[in-house]
Amino acid sequence: MTRRPLVRVQHIWIRFWARYRPAKSARPPVVLARGSVPEVRGHIDEPAPDAQVDKLGFTVRGWCAWGDRPALAVAVCLDGVVVGRAAVGSVLRRDVANAARSENLADTGWQVFVGLGGRKRGESANLSVLVWGDVDSPPVVLDAFSVVVEEMRTDPARDADSSRMEYVGHLHQPRAGDAVGEVFPVRGWAMRGHDAVSRLDVLVNGECVGRARMGLPNPGLEVERPEPGGMISGFEYWVDLSSVSSATSTVKLELVAGSSDGRPVPLFERALRVRRATPPTDRSDRSAVHVRRRQQLLSTIDAPRSLDLNLVVFTHQLDFGGGQLWLDEFLKKAGAGTRFACTVVSFKDGPLREAAERRGIAVHVTDEPPVDDPERYEGRITELAALVASGGHNVALVNTAHVFSGADVAARLSLPTVWAVHESFTPLVLMTVAFGSPMDPAVLDAAKSAMEAADALVFEASATRDLYADWSRPGHSVVVPYGVDTEEIENYARLVSRHTARTEVDVRPDSQMILVMGTIEQRKAQTRIAQAFSRIADDHPEWDLVFVGDTNSEYSKTLRRYIRTVGLTDRCRIIPIDSDTYRWYRAADVLLSASDVESLPRSMLEAMCFGVTVVSASVFGVPELVTDGDTGFLFEPNDLDALASTLHRVLGLDKDELERVGAAGRQYVLEHHDSSGYAGELIRLCHGLLEGNGVKPRDVLSKEGRQLDTVGLETAR
Repeated sequence: MTRRPLVRVQHIWIRFWARYRPAKSARPPVVLARGSVPEVRGHIDEPAPDAQVDKLGFTVRGWCAWGDRPALAVAVCLDGVVVGRAAVGSVLRRDVANAARSENLADTGWQVFVGLGGRKRGESANLSVLVWGDVDSPPVVLDAFSVVVEEMRTDPARDADSSRMEYVGHLHQPRAGDAVGEVFPVRGWAMRGHDAVSRLDVLVNGECVGRARMGLPNPGLEVERPEPGGMISGFEYWVDLSSVSSATSTVKLELVAGSSDGRPVPLFERALRVRRATPPTDRSDRSAVHVRRRQQLLSTIDAPRSLDLNLVVFTHQLDFGGGQLWLDEFLKKAGAGTRFACTVVSFKDGPLREAAERRGIAVHVTDEPPVDDPERYEGRITELAALVASGGHNVALVNTAHVFSGADVAARLSLPTVWAVHESFTPLVLMTVAFGSPMDPAVLDAAKSAMEAADALVFEASATRDLYADWSRPGHSVVVPYGVDTEEIENYARLVSRHTARTEVDVRPDSQMILVMGTIEQRKAQTRIAQAFSRIADDHPEWDLVFVGDTNSEYSKTLRRYIRTVGLTDRCRIIPIDSDTYRWYRAADVLLSASDVESLPRSMLEAMCFGVTVVSASVFGVPELVTDGDTGFLFEPNDLDALASTLHRVLGLDKDELERVGAAGRQYVLEHHDSSGYAGELIRLCHGLLEGNGVKPRDVLSKEGRQLDTVGLETAR
């Protein structure tokens, strides 16, 4: 089936709207034509001719085909004036495809909401629907008839079919009949009337593989459907067929919405062909050349390895992200640069570089090896290997999963390697999403080999470790929970009062604050938080919502527009990234996280240490930290109804109950998540791997009572 991409459809509507927009003083003529164009087939299912329609507005639904394929777009006219538009395919019409015996025609449905602009009861209006088959073809009339305006009461009891028709949307990717790889994206938009779809489950061959990320910007729909929900109606999900038990050469993709009455509502369906990954080309000759060159280069470097720890660290960047702060805290607690030699190799610069250099750590900022060209990849690996060898390093620490090239360098130099994995994605999804260009099969094979060769894979949570089971050697994975500097936080809380912090960050007097801390980005679901708050804000006038982490991205700009459109600018604030996060925690009453990907977020640990009550999506390592109703509150991820109802319940609690939960969370972090704990575990691993060949991480970490006198750290709890 031929389908125009979303961007082109957006451009179509800009051109259509410029041509047919209603004038304030006059109604422009509508161009109708039926020249030598393919046959137009279709039907307006609702309303019927001469039907009564609600003066507050009504929905026009139907389907249309342009020859043997779906038409491109439709426009609804009242008395010759265009009053609504939609892309064809926004509603699944399995009935049409079955009747016509053509899978292509499943994407012929459409739905348009029409406002009547204050027309009087009993007034008649001429309704017509125009159909476009191509961008440059003139429109064709599908049908035309009269409707009568009435004041109508809606019946709360609806049958299953009418409930299904409340939903509207479009699946842009993949298209019907597409050939997809082992990992592929699912993208589109969906709404329920004028509101957001609460959740959207993704099924492959009837097996639920996950829930789509929703609330994504949808700029094209801001023109077509100007209501607030339209601008953030986009969704996305990455399917990993390697985790699907029933995946074959063809798969059936389904997207199913959860309705308010609990019944699943199928929205989209695709039959897809699976294109299996091409195995790496035999490069044995080229590999031999690269090995010979690397050995020749390394032989010129006279840097014998010492028995004293000399650590090389590979990391992706040095800004204030969670994984970067994890590394910074470790280096500080372990005494890197003073107690032992250390060099950090980073593929992107950032403010944490200066902090590292002040501690005596050498920092080398360089380009990341390219993943789409095995020749250039090998060249960069050789250069990095020479850099590491010349520094006399004897242990490697790799920070974050997609910095596999650092682990590859360490493996080729036979360096003991500790690899910290923070990302809660399956390896194939991570490697697909993390890089802007497709990975060459040979480079992907190098990534997998590097992870299998690592001496210790360190995870923050058991749920994240389980995702990488197929890429790691048995006995070489270990969970070392993340920690924060609890002593520093307690000192700050003693020195800075809550009143001082609230004054400093300009909290509204006599109000309570919901804090959303973290870079404003799609995976953290700040737009869904704003949607949930808009539903309950009137019930909790004393509460304000503050987002800290603005980077002026398109996502954060859309968040601002949504907040402005729903009239919450006096209750919601968006603050740029602030390195002084402690003052925000000190001023907050609740920390809210709706992220769908979190292993063990630092912001949550810090907030809990301040005694702030945590409300969070129950994802990956979060339930290992938060016990619902005890040390915080949890809700289902990627479920707007669950988010809104949980937040409504928490905001309605009395002050004593909020403080009780906050105090329990604080005590738990003090007992289990001080940063000296994970720093001690990592240093123990580094020394243990340096001293013995073939040592497994569990063997090293199981030695109770061992003191790390060489680095001045207590044994990790």
